[in-house]
Amino acid sequence: MTLRNVFLVAALLFCAKGHALCPEGSTFDSSLDFCATETDAFGPFTNAMVDKCVAYGGGSACTNTYTYPVQGTNIEVLRWSRSFTTNLRGTGNCPDDTVRSPTYGGHCFEQVSGAENNVYGNFKGEEVEACDRLGGGTACYTNRWSANFYLAVKDEIANAPDPDPAPQLVNKFGVWLWYIDEAGLGRTHTQLADELAAMGVKRIFIKIADGSQNCGLFADACSTTTTDIYRSRGIEPWAWSYNYPGNESAQADALYYAAKYGYVGFVLDVEVEFNNTTTELHSIYQAMLSARDDAERDGHFSGSFPIGTTTWGNPMDQGMNVGIIDQYVDFHMPQTYVEVWGQPYMQAAKQWIAAGNCEYREMGAQKPIWHIVSTEYDDITPAQLTDFLEAAGPNTSIWRVPGGSVPQVVWDDWAALDWNMSEFDATDCNTGNNDLNDYLGDANVVADPVDPPAPVAIPYWQQTENYYDPYGTCSITSLAMVTDYFGFTSPAANGRTPDYLYEELGGVLQTVPDLEWGFNQMAIRAGSNKRADSKTNGTIQELRDAVTSGKLAIVHGWFTNPGHIMVVTDFDGDYYTVNDPFGQWNLQKWGSYNSNVSGEGVRYPKDAFEYAINDNGTGDDLWLHIYE
Repeated sequence: MTLRNVFLVAALLFCAKGHALCPEGSTFDSSLDFCATETDAFGPFTNAMVDKCVAYGGGSACTNTYTYPVQGTNIEVLRWSRSFTTNLRGTGNCPDDTVRSPTYGGHCFEQVSGAENNVYGNFKGEEVEACDRLGGGTACYTNRWSANFYLAVKDEIANAPDPDPAPQLVNKFGVWLWYIDEAGLGRTHTQLADELAAMGVKRIFIKIADGSQNCGLFADACSTTTTDIYRSRGIEPWAWSYNYPGNESAQADALYYAAKYGYVGFVLDVEVEFNNTTTELHSIYQAMLSARDDAERDGHFSGSFPIGTTTWGNPMDQGMNVGIIDQYVDFHMPQTYVEVWGQPYMQAAKQWIAAGNCEYREMGAQKPIWHIVSTEYDDITPAQLTDFLEAAGPNTSIWRVPGGSVPQVVWDDWAALDWNMSEFDATDCNTGNNDLNDYLGDANVVADPVDPPAPVAIPYWQQTENYYDPYGTCSITSLAMVTDYFGFTSPAANGRTPDYLYEELGGVLQTVPDLEWGFNQMAIRAGSNKRADSKTNGTIQELRDAVTSGKLAIVHGWFTNPGHIMVVTDFDGDYYTVNDPFGQWNLQKWGSYNSNVSGEGVRYPKDAFEYAINDNGTGDDLWLHIYE
């Protein structure tokens, strides 16, 4: 199967499972509430958005339609640029002039004067099926239905016979993700989940921490939006971390966050740093169990939240004390990397899986063993992979999702596998290895999943793309995000806002009085009575209070040696959410940046962030601007 065909199957299954029916090549973006690609968004758009488009001078582009196939049916849809759609959508829970309505299934409802009211998708699979049964025709393939028709759909669903029972569980094959924004991966979580679901993957292991660095180190890792993406496609999201001796309590925070943000369980990766240790192993696992108790006490899960460990496939040679590990975990995940070990191992997978099982048992492991196989070099063949899966059992997983050094051709190897395999070889020492649990079911219900509070929705500009002084315009670029948000500036009317402000206001505005003057000047021009609350003696508490109450802030800090300025949109007690115009900071005061990635909606840990913005250590000398 080619990669393109994998994407197509993923798109079709995405629709078949009842998410929004999107034009081929696009997926539903829950932050927009519309189908979208990297560059475009697709209607139907709300009437208010179309009116805004016309008012902004969009002309015929506001109403032109384009033909796209949706599940093989050609549909006429509106198409606007993604950035333009974002600006017109508004910042509410639903697109402009619509409201989330429990009467209409939690969809966004639009009241229309003198015409039929509307309901917007994404529509569930059962709703689309009911639409078809009621003869909705091609309208069933769009994401806007009349409100009255939607009520008829609800009645049809209520009167429909009970669905067939859920299919019997055959395996829980999984894959490992290094990080979603890795160079070469080229997919969002939504796109990756669609592709994996199309193949039949049942678990994904997402890296959430490295030592005591967690959440902010990996894009979108700490978000119930991310875990819900996989859950909704029948894929169990598991969190994993690479661990080291020392700082055990700080490392265990990652497990707490994993439970908080909707993961079904947690896996520690303990390797060479724990070889020939005893005390260190006890310490790290005791800290993890304590964090799990805290998460359960705080209501972040009920039922079970299993813990596993991945380490060597040959622990005896490495001096890894799996007998100690066994006291704390629910399962072991040996890295049985026959691809790395060489061709003789790949050709005799069953023999070496059995040897690994028995070695673990000999060293005191009584818990189930879930082997991991590597495909990262594209040396192992699909036939050899199949032999491995048959011998290792239904809880096997594969290292790792192609990206970075892992070639894209690995996707073709994965596509050639039988992801619905249900028969497995009898292997020595494999007691309990083939037992299956569905951790998406009632055994693991997140009692009250807590997402990071949604950051204030403001436009994002990256300063390295500015025409003027791209490495020295952090202040004017931050100001551009704020003035666009308040409507004092408009990219549709003025082009790239940071460059427009640079020309209009005469430079970079790096001092507190200059930046204050710049905001006030643009507010005055727009006829607004809003004014900046700017100071050089701001406090950390003022910053926290401002952004947690829905205000915006711009703050200066020593994120680099010369200093740097960014927009702060939220604080959740542990992390600040920012729009960082220079990309992503390395979390070191007077540190460095990765400017090859976006800084939109980045979450920086509280301690590192507050250390960088405060000079005197008492938290009352911030260069701070607050806007409301």
